[in-house]
Amino acid sequence: MRINIQTNFPDVAQRLSALGRQAPFVAAVSLTRTAKDVQAAIKAEMQSVFDRPTTYALNGTFLKPATRQNLEARVWVKDNPFGKGTPADRFLLPQIYGGSRGLKGMERILQRNGLMPSGWFAVPAAGAQLDGNGNVKRSQITQILSQLRVQSGAGYESRATGSARSNRTVARQGVTYFALPQVRRGLKPGIYLKRKFALGSAIKPVFIFVQAVQYRPRLRFFEVGQAVADAQFPRHFDAEWAKAVQSARLR
Repeated sequence: MRINIQTNFPDVAQRLSALGRQAPFVAAVSLTRTAKDVQAAIKAEMQSVFDRPTTYALNGTFLKPATRQNLEARVWVKDNPFGKGTPADRFLLPQIYGGSRGLKGMERILQRNGLMPSGWFAVPAAGAQLDGNGNVKRSQITQILSQLRVQSGAGYESRATGSARSNRTVARQGVTYFALPQVRRGLKPGIYLKRKFALGSAIKPVFIFVQAVQYRPRLRFFEVGQAVADAQFPRHFDAEWAKAVQSARLR
């Protein structure tokens, strides 16, 4: 979201000429403070519409302040292509615009190793262990990728080597994970766990592979942002205007 003097507040732009050289400073400070209010409101909106959002998701927006040379402040979602973790735009943009999400790290690893159809998605099922934020626990994902003996990547470390030690670890855990890229014996494509008991075993789906994951717009990013900007910018501008006028009088 861009907050621009000329575009969003043309009536204010006309008043700036009366301040002379202080005008760009007053406008830049007012825009930046308004953008901070917008960013805080969007974070509050996430907490309202999402179920137990992670801190990483709540901090998934960035603020570009306005300057004297560029009277525009911007609030948008992070794309951090060179940072750690999944870029926020991959999971927040579908919540803003609707549509399908991008692939997660585990999904890319599975597809790269031929364990999941290309372009499909993994949806948590009954055997998934969820954390306090409603996401599949990283420890379980690591265990799955380890047992499947896939390449490490996206922050996951594959421990499975086929050694006696690895086999003993799997035996001690009592759970074996396996992937089905295609329908087999009535089981849908996905990742399953097999748990052994004294008198047999049981199979439970951990992830089911699906061709599409569609989201409806949930995060009212622009609606909330515009409402806050309309309400807060005049307040910030009047306060900075008063300071500038007082400063000019003192001089």
